[in-house]
Amino acid sequence: MATPYVKKIQPFDAEKDYEITLSWTGNRATANRILIYDHETGARIFDDTVSTYLLKHKIPAHTLVNGKKYWIQAQIYDVQSTPSPLSDKVQFYTFETPDFYFENIPESSVIETSSFTASMHYYSPDWENIDKYIFYLYDASKKKLRDSGEITDRDNILYNYKGLDNNTVYYLRCTGVTENGMELDTGYIEVTVKFENPNQYARIYATPIPSQGCIQVASNLVIIQYNGTDTFEYIDGMIDLRDKTLYYDGGFLIKDDFTVLIRGINLWQNTELFKMSNGSLDLTLSSRIYQDGQLRFKLLVPNGASHYLLYSDPQVFENEDMITVAIRRKNNVYQLKVFVELRSDTEGNIWYGTERPNRKLIQDNDAWIDTEGTTHVAMENDYTLFLDNAEPLHAILDDLWLGGE
Repeated sequence: MATPYVKKIQPFDAEKDYEITLSWTGNRATANRILIYDHETGARIFDDTVSTYLLKHKIPAHTLVNGKKYWIQAQIYDVQSTPSPLSDKVQFYTFETPDFYFENIPESSVIETSSFTASMHYYSPDWENIDKYIFYLYDASKKKLRDSGEITDRDNILYNYKGLDNNTVYYLRCTGVTENGMELDTGYIEVTVKFENPNQYARIYATPIPSQGCIQVASNLVIIQYNGTDTFEYIDGMIDLRDKTLYYDGGFLIKDDFTVLIRGINLWQNTELFKMSNGSLDLTLSSRIYQDGQLRFKLLVPNGASHYLLYSDPQVFENEDMITVAIRRKNNVYQLKVFVELRSDTEGNIWYGTERPNRKLIQDNDAWIDTEGTTHVAMENDYTLFLDNAEPLHAILDDLWLGGE
């Protein structure tokens, strides 16, 4: 009697129903049976028989566990209910569906330039690396206009959509495959391109002066000078303003729309970070740490005879992380955005949270502590951190040893 064959099974999410396909060349099938085994223990996890003429079999959701490796066999019953031999074992994996989405599309879905660098958020709880991916651009009828071609850079899942037409609706999409074959798809994401074409824009202006036989060169860049008496240090290209104030009181005036970027580290504090004033209207950016362990940036902005407040989303970051706070005014409407760049330059970092840190941030001897559920609290000043391959000889309760063979 013929032996059935289990067709290749791509990794799938065990929390969802999944249907496998069988191949059979014998008499007409009236039923089939599948048996699933745990790869590590060899224990039989699932043994199920269904009456069907179709060579398909469903594995119900929650039958298996994500993040594991399994083996499967199949058996066919023909019209006389005669069972076939068991098929060869086929290996497969189960993984939780990774997070895979565009992380920087504006909330309004409006793109205000003719080019847009799309950035993807990818996170797999099972640390299943993405293997390759493709970005697509579609018109308003979802007809494909172009694609990026296959990309394999795991660390920077980016693509620059160029040459976008003004006042036009597009659909963006990204598909990918993980290293073990799980398929990813963002679906069609609708965006509208709408931007202003400035009449004049240049960083440098050149004006010929024939009577003098020369060209006058001017720039729209303004150089401003600090006039105080304090001295400042520059560390890694940044000015150290801890316990100091830097101010400029002349040299330029912003009359119309603007965007200001405040960028720095060591911003986990309760303080006023930045002020602007033209003598009659003020703008103040401050930060506050709340009792729930999260920080919000607050923008106090002018609005005619009164003031109103803007608050950022709750933030959680380390002092070593690079923080960018963007303040924008357009047509007297203000926006406040915060961007966090995680920094990890040394070994022995401790990562807290329910989401595993990105692999490119992890250094030797780093540790990740999953804070979901009940955890034991160890205050930073109450333990010693040992970074060595040899187990420490004088460790006490709450000490941490990162390393070893």
